[in-house]
Amino acid sequence: MIIEGTQRNYRGFVLDPFQQEAIEHIDQGFSVLVAAPTGTGKTLIADYLIEKVYREHGRVIYTAPIKALSNQKFKEFKALLGEEAVGILTGDIVVNPDASILIMTTEIFRNLLQESPERVADVRYVIFDEIHYIDDPERGSVWEESLIFMPDSMRFLGLSATIPNVTQLASWISEIKQQDIKVVTYFERAVPLRHFIYEQSLGMVPVNQFQKQYKKISGRLKSLDPRAVPKTTHVDLIKAIKDDYLPCLFFTFSRKKAELNAVELGWEHNFLTPKERRRVEALIEEVTERYPPILSDRWSTLRSLLLQGIGYHHAGMLPALKDVVEDLFTHRLIKVLYCTETFAVGLNFPCRTVCFDSSTKWDGQSFRTISNREYYQMAGRAGRRGIDTEGFVFTVVDFQYFDLQELPSMKESEIEPLQSQFNLTYNSVLNLIKNYDEQHIYRILGQNFATYQALDTRSFLRQQIDELKAELDKFCEHLDSQSCPVEYERLVRNKKRLQAILRKTKNPRSKRKLRQEIAIIQDKLSQMSLKECSREEQRKCLRDQKKYRKLKNRYQALLKREQQIDPQGRYYQEFQSKKALLEALGYLNGNQLTAAGEFASQIHGHELLITELFMDGWFHKYSVEELNALAVAISYEPRRNEVKIRHRLNFAPAYKFVFQLAKMEERFLGYSTVTFNDHIALLAYRWSHGESFSTLMDAAAIDEGDLVFAFRRGIDLLRQVRNAALEDAYLGGKIKECIARMDRDQVSIIL
Repeated sequence: MIIEGTQRNYRGFVLDPFQQEAIEHIDQGFSVLVAAPTGTGKTLIADYLIEKVYREHGRVIYTAPIKALSNQKFKEFKALLGEEAVGILTGDIVVNPDASILIMTTEIFRNLLQESPERVADVRYVIFDEIHYIDDPERGSVWEESLIFMPDSMRFLGLSATIPNVTQLASWISEIKQQDIKVVTYFERAVPLRHFIYEQSLGMVPVNQFQKQYKKISGRLKSLDPRAVPKTTHVDLIKAIKDDYLPCLFFTFSRKKAELNAVELGWEHNFLTPKERRRVEALIEEVTERYPPILSDRWSTLRSLLLQGIGYHHAGMLPALKDVVEDLFTHRLIKVLYCTETFAVGLNFPCRTVCFDSSTKWDGQSFRTISNREYYQMAGRAGRRGIDTEGFVFTVVDFQYFDLQELPSMKESEIEPLQSQFNLTYNSVLNLIKNYDEQHIYRILGQNFATYQALDTRSFLRQQIDELKAELDKFCEHLDSQSCPVEYERLVRNKKRLQAILRKTKNPRSKRKLRQEIAIIQDKLSQMSLKECSREEQRKCLRDQKKYRKLKNRYQALLKREQQIDPQGRYYQEFQSKKALLEALGYLNGNQLTAAGEFASQIHGHELLITELFMDGWFHKYSVEELNALAVAISYEPRRNEVKIRHRLNFAPAYKFVFQLAKMEERFLGYSTVTFNDHIALLAYRWSHGESFSTLMDAAAIDEGDLVFAFRRGIDLLRQVRNAALEDAYLGGKIKECIARMDRDQVSIIL
């Protein structure tokens, strides 16, 4: 791993200046925040840091936002440094937890800081990969809490895609950690991107020209029946680019559509030579040997497509199938891969071209245009370093239902800044009370990124207010006031105008309203004490009046915005409301955690429901099979319009607590967070009885990958309960049996 001379190299790569700069800061012991486009080699910096700390007999933690990325890094470093050197913690997987190099999800790192800080006290560096996830609405708080509670002696390396407010992020971290944060930014892509819109009648049009061309033909298009406009599809685009632009990642925002598109393309194209087909067959056999027999309805079709150089990839697939697809794509044996956006997160799969079949996505609540950051997270995969001189990005536009407003700007200079999504969980509230006094809690609640951004905004607003005040002070001090002759004349003119209207009006209601308005004006006139101004001064004030009022309105609006900002007060109030709720539930006795509170402080997600069920004895009363069904139901998040599988399991206690807790939350918080979704609980029950995966899938209304994911979340929940009740030997043994029944065959993770 030695870096040599002025021409600095690492692992056979000549380092770019930004990589070299970041590594020099690491060598000097600084925390470093690196923001650079996707595909420029940020992970090489993380690799250097991990290897350096390991060679120096120190400990380092690598955190990632998704388990797939954690698993990939675990495999990489296990191969490089040996099995003893590397461990992994992802909630549902625990391997070698005391290793020098620990790979984990960011959630696990946050949990360790709150509950077992002694386990990470000797860690020199923590790496936050994809740190821009700090503004993820559901999980962003995890990154903020990790940074807030990180020991002062620990240093960090943050890796991010290009973000415009990286300096603000670094300034916040520097303030809360009281350490110098080195910021390394790099804006040039290793392989520059070219962006095109594709529509079959127009062909490949550069983005900056498309809008002009569309405006010329939009009038004609609107006059036509949409069905008379030729349809443009993903197949049309592949036909246009197949000779010069493959391999490509084709992003679509629907799992079903990704599969259908791959099948449609397979009807018309085969991209592999006989020699490549033989290599695909050999690699498929090599990968599948590591897994239990693949019993998937989609495997036969997918295998046929892979032998044509076509594939698809999404979270609903079995891990074995995803592994096959990823391995073949890495070996450049998939020429067109249809995938969802999860394929763009962290995993290093560059290609020559990236395509989009749509610029809108369902975000869980509505369809919306993808943001520029999302666009570049995916588009940035285009262009293979050392192979391509350019990367190409194509977006399919179909004029049958096209709306120009649905295209992102596609300008890298307009990538959206990070916005804090900080929120307080019950677990956070309990651990704050457990570990800190009231004064420290108030200070900690003011350390989140949201508060820092709000204070930044207030500071900016105050600067604008001061500037506007200085501008307003240049005008006559009496302008627009009760002593201004110009204002007096304006009111007199307005009074005369209303009186003229009154004389012509016959409607009694209108006349009454006009008299009221005239009376108000007359009252103002009678109270005015006019300043003596020359005619020249009055003419000047008359000219200035419009500009003055515009500035004054803006000044007052800014004052109102500035007064509304109370960031720290918001979170402290939320803390107090949740604390009161926890006291009412019996989790707190003043500032002391009760037995229920101690238990809940070690549960992450669904804390209230799990604790109530535990304290009421249901984790002891249920059989192993029922307990697995319960765990899956508590942690399950059904997809849109998913049908619930009927069952006769006794979940009345869970529903009782859901109802009671929802009422309590509404009373104390004004909203409810508690959920319980037993849509696939029966499948977990049957799986725990030893049924085969293929039999379960016959009854399932969800994707096989979702079923695996749901079972693994159930395993994670059970592990949390076992760790929270370590002294309960009976329950510990029972949960061990639960996990053994669940963690088998297709559900087991192969590392």
